[in-house]
Amino acid sequence: MVSESLYRRILGDQLDNLPSPMRRFHDAKNGSTAQGKFNITRGPGWFRNFLASMMSLPPSGSDVPMDLSVTPDGPREHWVRRFGNHSMKTQQWKARTLLIEAGGPMRFAFELVANETSVQFKLVRAWFCLIPLPRFIAPRLEAIETACEGGWDVVVQFSLPLLGMLIRYEGRVLVE
Repeated sequence: MVSESLYRRILGDQLDNLPSPMRRFHDAKNGSTAQGKFNITRGPGWFRNFLASMMSLPPSGSDVPMDLSVTPDGPREHWVRRFGNHSMKTQQWKARTLLIEAGGPMRFAFELVANETSVQFKLVRAWFCLIPLPRFIAPRLEAIETACEGGWDVVVQFSLPLLGMLIRYEGRVLVE
């Protein structure tokens, strides 16, 4: 049995600086749920669209309803994001001081930086089928959560070298 939430184990006292809705969500030991509306944009071209589909990324859309469910499983968390009818499932866990997120064949390691208004996810490593990717071919992933009343705004952009943006999604997450 893990005595602290995943984000508490990674961020420590930095988690206390977050506004209440963000702190409660990320510090919940028994799981959390949230809802929101998102704008989702896939990069142009059939090849980028093909890659995004192969990676189970959601299709483009405006004001897409999003349901988020986080379920702890020992030291890991299962994250299920439902964008309309599309589910995107990942697992998160701590490795040293980093947050690891895995979905499909991809795995990412993030350094988390929290302050009074946001949590920034800084990508430091990526793997494909457990093979470490050198920086020059590794995906670029930018993600930030910024506090708003009752929740937070999210911006995530996933890009590949030479190809550019595969997907960008942004929206507001509200907690109950």
